[in-house]
Amino acid sequence: MKIDLIRRVPLFATLSDSEFQGLEEIFHVKSYRKNQIIFLEEETGNYMYIVLAGKVKVTKSTPGGKETILAIHQAGDFFGEMALLDGKTSPATVSAMEDCRIATIYAEDFHRLLMRNDKVVNQIINVLCGRLRSVWAHIQDLTYSTAEARIRAGLSKLARRHGVVDARGIIINLKITHQEIAEMVGTSRETVTRTLARLQKKGIILIDQRRIVVLDPKRLAMPE
Repeated sequence: MKIDLIRRVPLFATLSDSEFQGLEEIFHVKSYRKNQIIFLEEETGNYMYIVLAGKVKVTKSTPGGKETILAIHQAGDFFGEMALLDGKTSPATVSAMEDCRIATIYAEDFHRLLMRNDKVVNQIINVLCGRLRSVWAHIQDLTYSTAEARIRAGLSKLARRHGVVDARGIIINLKITHQEIAEMVGTSRETVTRTLARLQKKGIILIDQRRIVVLDPKRLAMPE
């Protein structure tokens, strides 16, 4: 079961069965409960992590104690590789947004096996390039002058990243709280609550059992 889950991770999609079999021994799988800390800021640099099931969030705390969500990872995503590549700690804490299973790879195995496999290295480079583009897009989102525009941009991003299309529109397949949305876009929980209520009244979104359904993606992406 563990190996089947790992085999489906896009990072290893280009490997042959024999190539993957040579890596099976390096994976160590652990389960985490919702809200459990996977690692703190000062604990990075020892492992690479692969999400096999569930979702996790990457957060950074400001000196004043305010928390900002930097990224949300879902099944198939990996993280922690940058600290192994450059030897520097990553200034972030990772915690489970829901019950999840994580595979870890020791730094020694990462360098001994993964970084000597050209196919895996190319996949890592592709992911890092994608993350860089995502960071630039997030920076642009944060330059919007109003909180509503940032919230709209944040919801559009979540719909692209975690969206599931149904007859109504795009379901953001993520149990995310108003506070967590606020931490993503740099505003208050109260502002998020008011904005979501307005968007729902306008027929742009629908709140259905703690899931946000984007009914009109075009209107959501174009602040009125």
